[in-house]
Amino acid sequence: MDIPFSDRQKSIISSAITGLALLTLFLLAAYTFKGIVQFLATFSSVLLPLATAGVLSMLLRPVYQFLTQKRRFPPVAAIASIMLLLLLPGIIIFGVFGGLVVSQINELVTNIPETWENLKIWMHANAPALELYLDHIGGWEKIQEWLEGQSGTLISLAAVGGQGVISMVGSVVNLFSWAVLPVYLIFMLLAPMFSYEKLEEFMPFIKKDQRDDVIFLIRQFVDIVVVFFRGQLLIAFAQGGMMAVGFSIIGLPYGFILGLIFGMLNLVPYLGNLIGMLITLPLAWFCADGGLGMLIGVLVTLGIVQVVEGYVLTPRIMGKSTGLHPMAVIFAMFFWGTALSGMLGLILAIPLTAFLVVFWRLAKEKYLPKLKELPAE
Repeated sequence: MDIPFSDRQKSIISSAITGLALLTLFLLAAYTFKGIVQFLATFSSVLLPLATAGVLSMLLRPVYQFLTQKRRFPPVAAIASIMLLLLLPGIIIFGVFGGLVVSQINELVTNIPETWENLKIWMHANAPALELYLDHIGGWEKIQEWLEGQSGTLISLAAVGGQGVISMVGSVVNLFSWAVLPVYLIFMLLAPMFSYEKLEEFMPFIKKDQRDDVIFLIRQFVDIVVVFFRGQLLIAFAQGGMMAVGFSIIGLPYGFILGLIFGMLNLVPYLGNLIGMLITLPLAWFCADGGLGMLIGVLVTLGIVQVVEGYVLTPRIMGKSTGLHPMAVIFAMFFWGTALSGMLGLILAIPLTAFLVVFWRLAKEKYLPKLKELPAE
């Protein structure tokens, strides 16, 4: 039996059904996103080397093609040359500054107890409330236990020199499954060049116009990843070199090795600068020759590095490849770092956010106007 509805009732029912459909799609998308996040968080230690190899293969593909096509290198010789190219910066650093690096690691380990005692003395004189709070919660003991554990590892490392470095690196590689990264990279470079046009064969169920949009988004994501990581790698090397030189000039203990480490941590934007401030400022104040002068020197060094990075390196190397405001970059790092539970989220935060921006712009310019043009019921 047909039930007559007024135009108003039909409009209400249509709106309710549309709202229910949108809610269902939203919940489906939310649960799908949650499932992907849980999967990535659970298998991040396995996926991170694979993702790293994928990014490296995209960065190094032009080099591989140049060697094999322009210089007529056999594939094996081209792969060997690329692997040597990847090891070259480390070989140069340790070949030229190896003695300095080992001596600074040894000095760092030796002075940990003295620096620790200086920190406790300063806190007793200048921050008694914080000292009492740490005593109350047992913070001193926990920090002391952690430092002793790290000191023991570092002392054993410094005691055997280069052999200890190799041993520790090998342990870390085995722990995080990084040993398979070169294998991934070799297979990805040897694989045939990926063709965007062939993607259409995997999407016959999608309309031609929408297939073109999907391919456009995939192409944009790959381009963003390549440009971002290529530029960020150059910027990180430059920042590491500037911090190492600056810290050495002002006489900061272990300044050379710390500068290199903080620079490489800037592969994740701002991470190296943030950790660098948290470590170098207390170190400049509490070390044996430290004080206000060295503290100012560290601040000046970090400031100069930040200015050069912000006004010279990033505009010239990165340009506007991501189109993200610095505040959006910081928020993206926190969001994706939390969502993907760790380093994988921090590394992919900027490419993923830039991709979402591109997706939103496409939807806003092409699909949202069409929704507004739909006839009202």
